[in-house]
Amino acid sequence: MTFLPWNLISFHSKVMTLLPGDIISTGTPGAVVIRNGDVVSCEIDGFTPLVNSVQDLKVEN
Repeated sequence: MTFLPWNLISFHSKVMTLLPGDIISTGTPGAVVIRNGDVVSCEIDGFTPLVNSVQDLKVEN
């Protein structure tokens, strides 16, 4: 990881309120190209999967 977890939490907590259960997705910059129309999901055992469609706001529909 480029940044240590406590640095990520510190940074994000300065711009938004973090609540128990919030997820900070660190990803892998540049490893995978995400395009308009792709679906991104996060699955944690015991929880309903979080599924989101990617919408590139720079692309005209």
